[in-house]
Amino acid sequence: MLGKLLKYDFKNLYKTLLPIYLITLVITILTVILNNFSDTSNLFSTLNALMILSYVVILMVLVVGTFFLSVRDFYLDFATERGYLTNTLPVKKSTIITSKFITSVVTMISSLAVMFISILILVIGNGEWTNFANAIAIFFRDIPTAGVVMLILMTVLMIVAYISGLAVCYLSIALGQLKNTNKLGFSFLAYIILYIIYEMYFTFALIFIGTISPDFVRSLDNEVGVISSVNILFGILIGLVIIITAIITPITNYILKNKLNLE
Repeated sequence: MLGKLLKYDFKNLYKTLLPIYLITLVITILTVILNNFSDTSNLFSTLNALMILSYVVILMVLVVGTFFLSVRDFYLDFATERGYLTNTLPVKKSTIITSKFITSVVTMISSLAVMFISILILVIGNGEWTNFANAIAIFFRDIPTAGVVMLILMTVLMIVAYISGLAVCYLSIALGQLKNTNKLGFSFLAYIILYIIYEMYFTFALIFIGTISPDFVRSLDNEVGVISSVNILFGILIGLVIIITAIITPITNYILKNKLNLE
């Protein structure tokens, strides 16, 4: 059943994302063309500046829009009339939530892939591929082992933080749908409150670690390198994010399973 849910969720998201991907590539190509002609006249120079602005905007839309669409899809399935259809599915709420997480992460990865392809087109179109490739090669040639570990931990942290951000939004929607009126407004209010609690959790957790382990904190400053210190911090943050996400998600599942309000 999870496979059918994934197919349905991917279809809902990509029917909006695919046009955005196409627009991104078109704007990228136009940016390359106008940039190559920008020195020929003031008109092309002005158009190039406007196209560069459009390019920056579409890249922002690509990332922020993917997250927004994932949250919107969850809201529609649990806080609107679409919830009647969702509630009739012979599947556990936890499975539906899992499908939402998977599709959101995959679509975000695909959006970042489109962004990377767009940047490559821009680099190649402007004749900077050799310099770009050399810079990448030098970076990976000279990076220490601890630096590689840092990049891996950073990637893992970004993924779990993204999932955790979704979890907070999903819980906000679950709480907001408990109200009979203005569910969107109450969901937004719930998000603000949860976000404050979320930030306080990390602040107090890090203070607590520093309080009970002052020697550990001093060792980060005195006995290990900067990169190693960052790696340890990333590891701690990954653990804290996983813990809070593991707390939030079951609460969302419980509310949607036992307190789903379709009025």
